[in-house]
Amino acid sequence: MSRYFSFRFRKDSQEAKQSLVLFCHSDIEVSSLIKEIKEDVMLNLVPSDVVILGYGITASVVGGIISNSIFTSEFESFVGVIEDKLEFITVDENGDITTVREGAAVLFKKEMMLAGANEIFKSRKGLITSSPSYHFSKPSGDHCDKFIRASNLFTSGVEVAFLAISLLPYLTDNIKRIYVDTSSISFLVSIAVQLSKNFQHQQPIIESFESYSVFKEPYGFVTSPESLVIVSATTSGGLVKNLIRDNAFSTENILTLFFSHIPTGQRGLFDISSVVESGITSVPEEHCKFCQQGSKVIRIEGEQFLPETPKHELLVIKKVDFDSKRQNFFKEFAVKGLLKFDTSPSDDWEKEHFYIDINKLLESGPDTFKDTLTKKLNKHFSRDIQTVISLDDEGSWALTQTIRAEIGDETIKWVKFADISEEDLKDSQSVFVVAGAITSGRKLLATARKLRGIAKSATITYFVGFSKLPNQTSFEQLEKDLCLGGFELVVLRSCNLPRFSEKSKSVWDIEKEKLSAFSEIEDPLSDTPERLPNLLAARAKTLEAASSDDLFLTSAKGEPLKLRETFAFWTNLGLNTQKASQADVYWTIQAILHDLRIKSDSGLATTYHSTLISPVCFDRYNDGVIQACLLRAAKPIELNYAVDEIYSRQMTDIIISIIKNLDNPQGEASLEFLFALWAGQLKVLDGHLKEIIALETDGMPDDVVFILEKLSHIHES
Repeated sequence: MSRYFSFRFRKDSQEAKQSLVLFCHSDIEVSSLIKEIKEDVMLNLVPSDVVILGYGITASVVGGIISNSIFTSEFESFVGVIEDKLEFITVDENGDITTVREGAAVLFKKEMMLAGANEIFKSRKGLITSSPSYHFSKPSGDHCDKFIRASNLFTSGVEVAFLAISLLPYLTDNIKRIYVDTSSISFLVSIAVQLSKNFQHQQPIIESFESYSVFKEPYGFVTSPESLVIVSATTSGGLVKNLIRDNAFSTENILTLFFSHIPTGQRGLFDISSVVESGITSVPEEHCKFCQQGSKVIRIEGEQFLPETPKHELLVIKKVDFDSKRQNFFKEFAVKGLLKFDTSPSDDWEKEHFYIDINKLLESGPDTFKDTLTKKLNKHFSRDIQTVISLDDEGSWALTQTIRAEIGDETIKWVKFADISEEDLKDSQSVFVVAGAITSGRKLLATARKLRGIAKSATITYFVGFSKLPNQTSFEQLEKDLCLGGFELVVLRSCNLPRFSEKSKSVWDIEKEKLSAFSEIEDPLSDTPERLPNLLAARAKTLEAASSDDLFLTSAKGEPLKLRETFAFWTNLGLNTQKASQADVYWTIQAILHDLRIKSDSGLATTYHSTLISPVCFDRYNDGVIQACLLRAAKPIELNYAVDEIYSRQMTDIIISIIKNLDNPQGEASLEFLFALWAGQLKVLDGHLKEIIALETDGMPDDVVFILEKLSHIHES
């Protein structure tokens, strides 16, 4: 353990070089001092000068050091002439800092103390940062992406003695008791009390009130001028506000050690905002954007914190992630115009974003599905069925009509869900319920409620063409709910897929909002007379039409994105990639990502780690349509490469390469990548984003320039 705490800072912002400060709490040893200076110079080059700082340094101590010939020789060979390059500063018991030789006030005291505190804050990791998968709920109830953990800062005695310098002026001789918000800062307070000469007869009592826990039950504060409250850290000054509100304290009684923001009137020692990259976001739970993005909450209670710091990992998507069950489904239904994706927003509680064209399937779909349909009907359509209820959507009714033709019994009542009431079904015999496809099963459950009054001897068979429930657990729960009482749930085909949350916007919703903010025709009277370039204007019309065949932006040349000759995940399935729709590819990629998310031991769903889709995936799967699928199928937290400089660099290099190749197949997804950055779906570090923005050149397509300029505005703001 070093007997010195060293750091560098600029005495004056105009100076080119920084000064080196060495603080020593104990007696200064010449050999170790010059060794510390030499090691720092070897690592950080020659400083502007060297400042030796310590408690009670006297002129005789200074004389002993500079009279040492070895020290003088070594110092001047590494730094320069002692008279010009070496300064000794002493600290007294009141925290006053003066030069030893002249006894003068130190003009750079504030800058020096703040620089030292910031160095301790950085090196001891005083800031706990969330990952894209997790964020924090503070004891105050606010949600934040970063949290100051002061206890990390008090692990070195010499560093604590340095921090105590700034605390000494506040330890006046009338102080009888000191309240701290966490016991972790008691060490610092105790050291400061010992260094002060104001408490030689009786030291003040130091007691922890455990932060926000103090507001949950009565606490016996003595709110006199003889009391001092020390708060370890704050990002908003909220704890101090509450202490003043609920007790008789004034701002003169309360001191905050570390802060990134503090209200006017509150007292704080160390402003760490300059070393907190991107600031600290702290908002009430109802306004938390992290919750809206699906980030989990880690709650901080009392004086406890995290079991471990979340890590960031990359996932490379491999062909084996597309398992045999998935392969069989796509072999049967892909490239036949059956798989669709609806990009339009809807308030429908059972919105079918991923849907299958049941009409087309029944007219010209694969015989394998029709064979399964016939076999299941033979097995499950009992002879005493008197009523067949179809869900109200078009696909369910088409499947019902096919079943009607197969059964050929016109004595049976064939009705839609909306056309029959619970009273109509009272004491009914067996019922057959038909659903073309289910996403959550809620409409089947609604049908079950209508069937509560059927005859006790009657049966209910729920007959489903396609189940798209998110996972097996959801399916088993639905089956349990529907089949209670001996009923049956029959599903012909299953394809687990994610559901869009009713509260969140899809990427297409965001795209529509972005583009609709601009007019197709330039308005000279408008404050922002911008109009969309040709391709983006055409895209805005496509989004209004909610076409299921044009899911993505075109290439910068206006060509639709489509598969080339091969598609790794369809290898050996015998599918003609040239007939593949964008929806076929999107279904495939979304299915793979969905499977990876629900795995418990790997993939994108892990307990304490955030996992990003590796930039390598965009290099490996370089068809523009596949890249577009990855960009739109991923969650924002899975594309947030700004969490790590290396990942951001890798992703930025790929984006730059794609934009530079926008006039050939290697860059066909350039507009998709730029839009993903514009929409916040994909993120890189600000410095890397600046590199992408700088790619704008004369002759670039108008649509590319348009989005680059929008990114430039975001970067500047």
